[in-house]
Amino acid sequence: MEPPGSWQFPQGGIDSGESAESAVKREILEEIGMADSVIVGRSELPIRYDFPENLSGPLAKKFKGQDQIWFHLRLVAGHEPSLARATDKEFRALAWVTVAEALRRVVPFKFEAYRHGLMALGLLAQ
Repeated sequence: MEPPGSWQFPQGGIDSGESAESAVKREILEEIGMADSVIVGRSELPIRYDFPENLSGPLAKKFKGQDQIWFHLRLVAGHEPSLARATDKEFRALAWVTVAEALRRVVPFKFEAYRHGLMALGLLAQ
């Protein structure tokens, strides 16, 4: 198991002229090599988190935080994730986990965003 705070869902930005739905499909292909899925749901409003002041990564130096649109996706038979097909090589491993386990594993500064995102998708009780 990965240590707490080193695990996350695939995520990424929306390119200019791209819809959020197109972006999520592109991002899951780039990050986890998943070529096809069905969008089951999405958050109505963006879900925000701020970067901690001591975070030193390039995004944290350029931005204060991130607004995310959350999607719930269903796999299409024969189109399972594969890191071998991923083009970004952002992830070292894939793991199917419960909602509770996802909340235990996520980096602490994203915890509330994950909680709100999962509630917005109906995957976590309020």
